Amino acid sequence: MASVKVVERLRVSPQPGVVPTTDLTLTYFDIIWLLISPNQRLLFYRYNGTTQDFRNSHFSMLQRSLSLTLTLFHPIAGKLVPLKENDTDDLVIRYSDGDSVPITLAESHADFDHLVGNHLKEVADLHPFVPELLPLSPEDPEAKRQRPLLAIQVTVFPFSGICIGITLDHVVADGSSATNFLRTWASICKSGSGDVSVAKNLPLYDHALLGDLEELKRKWTDDLKKFQLGSYSDQWIPKEHRLNRVLLGTFLLTRTHVEKLRNLLTSSGYDVGPRPSTYTITTAYVWVCATKAQGVRKGESVHFGFAVDCRSRLNPPVPATYFGNCIGASLVEASGNELTGENGFHVAAEAIHRTIQRMEEGGEYLKETIYWLPKIIRIGPERILSVASSPRFKVYEADFGWGRPEKVDLVSIEKTGAISLAESRDEEGGVQIGFVGPDVEMERFASIFEEGLKTLSSDSVLHV
Repeated sequence: MASVKVVERLRVSPQPGVVPTTDLTLTYFDIIWLLISPNQRLLFYRYNGTTQDFRNSHFSMLQRSLSLTLTLFHPIAGKLVPLKENDTDDLVIRYSDGDSVPITLAESHADFDHLVGNHLKEVADLHPFVPELLPLSPEDPEAKRQRPLLAIQVTVFPFSGICIGITLDHVVADGSSATNFLRTWASICKSGSGDVSVAKNLPLYDHALLGDLEELKRKWTDDLKKFQLGSYSDQWIPKEHRLNRVLLGTFLLTRTHVEKLRNLLTSSGYDVGPRPSTYTITTAYVWVCATKAQGVRKGESVHFGFAVDCRSRLNPPVPATYFGNCIGASLVEASGNELTGENGFHVAAEAIHRTIQRMEEGGEYLKETIYWLPKIIRIGPERILSVASSPRFKVYEADFGWGRPEKVDLVSIEKTGAISLAESRDEEGGVQIGFVGPDVEMERFASIFEEGLKTLSSDSVLHV
């Protein structure tokens, strides 16, 4: 594991006196994320200069633009605290004037090209560039009851590149909200003058927009107590990830791959709609490859879980700029034997398509979500393939003034066993897939994934 040398540690606050003390009570959509470890995203950029050059010419603008951005997104500069003393059930996200976010400037002489490559690499290679969420004062009993929400680390690789590492507690923001913060910060920094008018999607914090979901919230809270799950529960970390050498790989579906896979589906006779979405195509293909790589016992069912943005599905709909969590989950089940059979890709795509179609056709989605937590816990995370992030978040548009990222990785999938999705960096319509697993399983997955695409390219018939 490459080491980093800390050059400077400081804290950045929103502009003083601009934002009042704010308490945001956790909603039904927020509390499930008390269980899940924070989102950890790394953005790598090319940079041909020394650490001192960067410190002199760029770091101060990063700080200034961060302060301006936090003024707009002030809840993430706050902390998660009990609303009342000795009350661990009623939590709020609290921002007070003077609250701040830690940002660290570091230097590393690790191989930048290795880190941004798509090849299999140990996830541990990326750990030094991921900031930790640490309490303000570890010795202060009051501080121990407060959970910080955001930490940032900027690592310079002299004459090679820069990495911006962001750790954000999921309880304060879902993927849509988190990437809105990221792109806003990047655009204000790139402006060079700290011009906040470049911020296109100003966040809304009115939790009343979600409607009356208190009954569902109580149901969630009761389920969490019933299953005795604590914050950042270890049981959500796949056992294989704790016992084996864990690798991360990046896999690409080009626009051509997507179109050929779409043509296969539309001519197959399976129920996939007139034009299967890129999301359905990508997740179906990865689900089949992963199932084959992991192995399936005879008669075993396999599951695929994916997040659903509920903003447009609530009645009335919630604005797209609502900041917080507004996502639910859907669970797709299929026969392992069918998924690993000759028509596994078609079976997977049909199952995913039907689930999405059912959600789009009626208002039953929220009624179903109250049952999915117990079901997922009963099945166990090791038998569910889930998805983190989305190509629609456009993470490669986060340009701080040094150009588009060379590579973006979601490192937190190491702890959830999920796959991550992002738009292709190099072409419209392509998809970047991040996948983590034990070394032997990852090597099998890589082989199955690539061989399937090779057969598709040669004869338009998928052998996967």
